[in-house]
Amino acid sequence: MILGYLLAIGMGCVLGLLGGGGSILTVPILVYLFGISPILATGYSLFVVGLTSAFGVVSYLRQGIVDIRLALTFSIPALVGVLVSRRYVLPALPSEIETVLGVLSKDTLVMIAFAFLVIVTAAMMFRRQSIGGGAIGEDLDKRSNVLVMGFVGVIVGLLTGFVGAGGGFMIVPVLVYFGRLGMREAVATSLLIMTINSLVGFGGDLSIGVHFDWVFLAKFMVFTSVGMRLGIWFNSRIPVAFLKRGFSYFVLVMGFFIVLKELI
Repeated sequence: MILGYLLAIGMGCVLGLLGGGGSILTVPILVYLFGISPILATGYSLFVVGLTSAFGVVSYLRQGIVDIRLALTFSIPALVGVLVSRRYVLPALPSEIETVLGVLSKDTLVMIAFAFLVIVTAAMMFRRQSIGGGAIGEDLDKRSNVLVMGFVGVIVGLLTGFVGAGGGFMIVPVLVYFGRLGMREAVATSLLIMTINSLVGFGGDLSIGVHFDWVFLAKFMVFTSVGMRLGIWFNSRIPVAFLKRGFSYFVLVMGFFIVLKELI
C-alpha cells in the first residue's frame, strides 16, 4: 500500500507534466497493488483522473494556455462514446470471452485491450516524433480538422469508457497534429478534456448503481494531487522535445508491462 500511494504521487506528476498517462498508471496501481478488480478499477480511475485533471486545469487556466474552444469541440462527441461504453458495452460483455489468445475473463480482456491501446498510441507517436506543433493538420482546412477531431473524439470516448482511461495519451497527439497546438498548450487543453470525459464516465457508473470506497478514493486523491502540483512545476522547466520523447517511451513501456503481467 505504501508503494501504491507513492506511485499515486508519480501518477499525478505524470498527468500534470504530460497531460496524459494518468490512467496508464492508475489502473495497474489499483489492480496490482491494491487488489481491486479491473472492472471496478476502471471506474476508480475515471474518478481519480477526472478530479486530478480538474486541479491541473485550474493552474493552466491561470497561465492562459488552455484552448477551451478546441476542448469543447473534442469533448462533446467524446461524451457520447463514454456514455455508450460505460452504460451499454461493458455491462453487456460476458464473464468469459473466446479470443485468438484463448478463453479470457472479462477482467483480463479489459486489461489487454488497455495495453493494446497504449502500445498503438506509442507507435504512432514514435512514427511522428519529428513533427512539430500541428504540422499534420496544415494540409487540412479548418472544417476538416473539426471533423477529424470530432471523429477521434467519439473513438477516444468509447475507449475511455471501456478501459477507464482519460485518453490523454491519445488526446495530446490529436491536439498537436490536428488542433495545431504547441506541446504545452496541448497538455493543458487535454487536462480539461479528460476532466469532462472522466467525470461523465464516472457519473455513468454511479447511475447504474456501482458502489465505490469513498474513503479510499479520498486518500488516493491526496497523493495524486500532490503529484499534479509537481508535474505542473516540472512542465514549465523541461524542454518540449524532451517532453515528447519521454511521453512516447513512458507509454510504450507501460503497454508492454501490462501485456506481460496479464499473459505470463
